[in-house]
Amino acid sequence: MSDGTPTARRARLEPLLAAARSLLDAASERGALARTRLVASTGLSPQGVDFALRRCLEANPSEDELLALLAATPEVPRANVLLSANVFVAAHRAIAIALAASERVFVRPSRREPALAELLWEATPGSFQLRSELELEPGDHLWAYGSDQTLAEIARSTPQAVTLHAHGSGFGLAVLGNARVSATDLERSLLGLAEDVTLFDQRGCLSPRVLLVAGDPGRALELARELATILAHLELCIPRGRLSSEEAAELTLYRDSASYAGELFSAGLGFVSVSPSEQFILPPVGRNLHILATENPLALIANLAPFVTSCAVEGDPALRAALQHALPCARSSRFGTMQRPPFDGPVDRREWSPRVLPT
Repeated sequence: MSDGTPTARRARLEPLLAAARSLLDAASERGALARTRLVASTGLSPQGVDFALRRCLEANPSEDELLALLAATPEVPRANVLLSANVFVAAHRAIAIALAASERVFVRPSRREPALAELLWEATPGSFQLRSELELEPGDHLWAYGSDQTLAEIARSTPQAVTLHAHGSGFGLAVLGNARVSATDLERSLLGLAEDVTLFDQRGCLSPRVLLVAGDPGRALELARELATILAHLELCIPRGRLSSEEAAELTLYRDSASYAGELFSAGLGFVSVSPSEQFILPPVGRNLHILATENPLALIANLAPFVTSCAVEGDPALRAALQHALPCARSSRFGTMQRPPFDGPVDRREWSPRVLPT
């Protein structure tokens, strides 16, 4: 008989956390192996993989975070996990949630990026099983990660007797308020935002792709120039990895349309765009950011709420509180921490359903 006590559920997480910690040191045997395999499977540069491991792999969560993860996770007979390829460290959190849910865990890694799940499995023999295909049974729970299109197909094909926990498409939103800050604090905030954009080459659902600037368009234009310069310098240290042909085509279309509709600044291999009005553009992945000046950020995001997974705010505390109220399912953070939410449950707090982004 399975032991579903909090102590037993908590104990199931320890081998996984130890496995994650073994990957952090690039000089160790497992750390070096992880970097070699992840560069090959993710398409990120070696520096990009190392930066993501050191910054975003949740190897040392606090006890309060682990208890919150357990409290947010149902106990189930069998837990199944279908992983996505976009953010390789996400496999760790997804498997942790499944282990908190059940002693019997079955994981199907992404065919494009199986490396981290395999590395964790190799270091935790018996904790969970890797499967090339999931064989769902009545009463199972399925945690699925991917695009809205993929999840819609999964929802149609999943038996009614299986509970689906779906986590789909979304993006991060950054907001800079009107509050006066020192030049040093502003520079620190912009560097943090640029690092958030750089991580995973912006493929994650938490990756910021839009910055709302409270104030006039002149301020937005000035910030765009600064961010473009910071992103270009950051790329010298952490080169962008390869883009797929589809991603490259989307980047070209964005570059051409954004330069026609407003201002566009080169930011290394990516771009920073600015609209002359409150024209919303969602840039593609590849380290691109669109900036909008607005007198009313809350009104501008009204139609975007179902898509926003993470909202970082710098400036007026009242604005931060108002945005938290307007985006109750989005992770709230500061610039530089958008890709590092607490290890307290699913990153994506939204209730999934098929959606169409407003234009």
